Amino acid sequence: MMTVVLTRPASDSQRLAGLLACEGFDTHCLPLMTIVPLTPAERPELPEASEIWIFISANAVKFGLPVLAPLLQDREAPIVIAVGSKTRETLSQHDIESRVPDRQDSAGLLEMPELNRGRIGGVMIVKGEGGRDTLVNELVKRGVSVTEFPCYRRCWPDVDLSALTRTCGEWIFQASSGETLSRLTTLLAAEDKQDLFRFPVVVPSERVALIADRLGWLNVLVADDASDQSVIRALHHWTDNKAGR
Repeated sequence: MMTVVLTRPASDSQRLAGLLACEGFDTHCLPLMTIVPLTPAERPELPEASEIWIFISANAVKFGLPVLAPLLQDREAPIVIAVGSKTRETLSQHDIESRVPDRQDSAGLLEMPELNRGRIGGVMIVKGEGGRDTLVNELVKRGVSVTEFPCYRRCWPDVDLSALTRTCGEWIFQASSGETLSRLTTLLAAEDKQDLFRFPVVVPSERVALIADRLGWLNVLVADDASDQSVIRALHHWTDNKAGR
């Protein structure tokens, strides 16, 4: 049986591992990233009210929403947009309704009607430190006033790859972002383990699939998005197809 290598932060990997165990999958947790909240001194000051709030990840909800809560008091409620279903689920746990684009990435966000009308009273993007500028740059080109509110940073700890390099196991890798996939690729290449690129890798979007192809992965499985259930569906689809060969 193949083992699914989970590269999310530890708590996320452990949660998904539990779900996959119930579905009959073996897993190996290999967290490549840790998420650290920004301190009050590192965060920007609370911004002015914006008509639209975009949460770029579940971590943006986890670390940003408690800080931004005062902006929700005694003001007209903003339109809240979640980049994907996992982010929407996290918002719903705080009783906040949100809208999700059909295509769950920056390109999908930019196609939403809420961001394509004549006048918008400002957009706030709640996000991690750094990241891609595609969304911000395009909104600015449209004449939208954009405020970025970073509330966490990604850190890349040292990783023990011995479980992958000392055995002849069969693997399926999981990578929730282009950054994570690039990190995984770099680590394996440093251990002279490019042969592992022949194994399947599950990614959350066509954009990340293109990155996987450029990095040399030979068997890329595209999930609907980064949520647990989408990863599970992609794995079942792959195993079902393999069994039918």
